[in-house]
Amino acid sequence: MINKIICPVDFSSASINAVEYAARLAQVFEAQVILVNVQRIIMPEAVSMGEGIGAEARKNSLIVSKKLKDMAAETSLTFNISTTYEVEITVKAFEKNFSDADGNNAMIVMGTNGIDDVDQYLFGTNTYNVIKKTNCPVLVVPENATFGRMKKIVFAWDYSRRSNFSFSLLSQFMKAFNPQFVFLHVSKYPSEISIDVFRALRSEIIDVLGNDSNVEFEQVFSDDIPESINGYMMKKKADMLSITFYNRGFISDLFHGTVTKDLSATAKYPVLVLHA
Repeated sequence: MINKIICPVDFSSASINAVEYAARLAQVFEAQVILVNVQRIIMPEAVSMGEGIGAEARKNSLIVSKKLKDMAAETSLTFNISTTYEVEITVKAFEKNFSDADGNNAMIVMGTNGIDDVDQYLFGTNTYNVIKKTNCPVLVVPENATFGRMKKIVFAWDYSRRSNFSFSLLSQFMKAFNPQFVFLHVSKYPSEISIDVFRALRSEIIDVLGNDSNVEFEQVFSDDIPESINGYMMKKKADMLSITFYNRGFISDLFHGTVTKDLSATAKYPVLVLHA
């Protein structure tokens, strides 16, 4: 049961939009919002000396703390929810600050403005790097996405095998919004195996959820998995996409991770990433 929503804030328009989205979601789930600002220090020796970059970072942290405190207070007042804040001064990479988040009752909501340059495409945005490091569900919110009635949610199955995912968080969304729920299975090629996978998981899901009229199943074949999923989302005017992320190391990440990286960086709709 989600009772804590962690929201990284760098005061960009994308992160501010994500705070509002997280706050409205917290109203629905009766959860607490935690605003987090991470200030990374490149030279750890400066911190121990109390000089240079370390001293400047502490000075900046006071300014940021005041801004974050005001934002937390305004968020609490505006949305009538519990909101706290944290400022992290660290030598760790940005994403490592979220690696210990409890995947059982927490969710991370991150704003994104997409991929800004070639380096981000090759090595990943902050959002994608957080997805790789944490065990928490991560909800990626595009800069222009607004919170509203979720009429249709699409869950895209792993395109190559049966997914080991939990229904717990998806069930919370289903209970809260009562949307039409589409389980979309995407395979590169039509084959007996892909069709068998589709039928087997469909049967498994029906056993868990029952033959609900709000649940549909569809199968799509495409060489370009991210593009086919995005095309389906746009065509059906779905409100949120959910996908499963498998982190099995560098080589696997080159292939399977591409789907998550592309969709989390380019989608114009919220993307909920669950960890297998």
